[in-house]
Amino acid sequence: MKSTLLTILLAVSLSGVYAQTRDSTKIKTAPQANSNDRRNGYETYQSTSQIVGAGPYTMVNTIDHRYEGLRGTPYFLPVWAKGQVEMAAGQNYTNVPLKFNAYQQQLILLRTWAGNDSIIVSADQVKRFILNNTDGQTYLFERLPSVITNDQSLKNGYFMVLYRGKTALLKRIAKTFKQADYKNPYSNDVRFDAFRDAFSYYLLKPDQTLTKVKLSDKSLIDALGDRKDELKAFVKQENLSFKTDNDAIQLVKKYDSM
Repeated sequence: MKSTLLTILLAVSLSGVYAQTRDSTKIKTAPQANSNDRRNGYETYQSTSQIVGAGPYTMVNTIDHRYEGLRGTPYFLPVWAKGQVEMAAGQNYTNVPLKFNAYQQQLILLRTWAGNDSIIVSADQVKRFILNNTDGQTYLFERLPSVITNDQSLKNGYFMVLYRGKTALLKRIAKTFKQADYKNPYSNDVRFDAFRDAFSYYLLKPDQTLTKVKLSDKSLIDALGDRKDELKAFVKQENLSFKTDNDAIQLVKKYDSM
C-alpha cells in the first residue's frame, strides 16, 4: 500500500513540473532533415534505351532497391537508461527511465505510470541529469545558462561534466544527420542516412567564462593560461597522448592542484 501511494505521489508531482510535450521522436527522429523526402520506392527515367524491350519513348517506373536504411541513432545511449533529474526549481527525481536526444538536445522521460508514454522535458526546467548505462557507467549532464560565451546556443543545450573542480572540463555531446546521396549522376554513392557523433570540448573557468578547446595538450594548456612549463612537464612525465578524455581530465586536475 505504501509503495502504491509513493508511485501515485511521484506521478502527480512529475506531471506538475515536466513540460507536457509529446515525444515526437517516436514518429520521426529527425524532423529538420526528413530522410524520406526524396524517396518513394520508385525511380522515373526519361530515357529507356538501356532497358531491354522498351521503345525509345517509353516511360518506365522501376523499383529502386539501393537505399540501405538508417545508420546510427540520435540518442546518446540507444536504450532507456535509469537516471536522476534535478530540476531548476529544486525537485529531485530518481530511478526514472531517461533518454538524451543529442541531435535535438532534448531530455526525454518515460512515464511508466502513464502507459509508457514519453515526454520531452522542457530544458529551462532542468538543472542537471544523470544517466546510468548497463555497464554501470554514470554520465552527468548539466545546463549552463549563465556562462559567459559568444555562442549563445551553448546556453540552451547540455554539457557532459568530465571533471569539476575550480576549473571544469566539459564535453558537448551532439549529433549530425547526413542524408543518403546516390540518386544523381554526380552523387557520392552513399546509400544510407546516418547520424554521426559530433563531440566538442570546453573549459569553464571560475569566473564562468567558457572556452572551446581541442583534445590536445597545446590547446588545453593555452586555454588554462598560466603555469605552462609545469603543465608541459607533467604531460611529458605522465606520457599523456590525449587520445582519450581521461588524459585531458588528468591535466585539468593537475592544474587545479597547483
